[in-house]
Amino acid sequence: MKNEEFQKLVLEQLSGLKDDVTGLKDDVTGLKDDVTRLKGDVTGLKTRQDEIYHVVKAIEHSNQVGKAELDKHEFRIAKVEGKFKKVAKVMDEDSDKASNL
Repeated sequence: MKNEEFQKLVLEQLSGLKDDVTGLKDDVTGLKDDVTRLKGDVTGLKTRQDEIYHVVKAIEHSNQVGKAELDKHEFRIAKVEGKFKKVAKVMDEDSDKASNL
């Protein structure tokens, strides 16, 4: 192999390597763009997750308040029911006394 042929072969190989490096640079640039886009998506998902968390917490609080109000009403109903039973008992006793006369 002559010196000129060797140099030509080396130059062809270097040119091929240059094309490969250029292709790799393009691939890396594409990957960087994809990563940037994914970071934006993740940020959006985190924001949405925080919003959903706050909505769920608000619903949970509303349920707790509703249950407390229901418990309060049940207590008041039980108290009124007890008073009605006392009144009914007194009325029954009065009717027994009236019939004994």
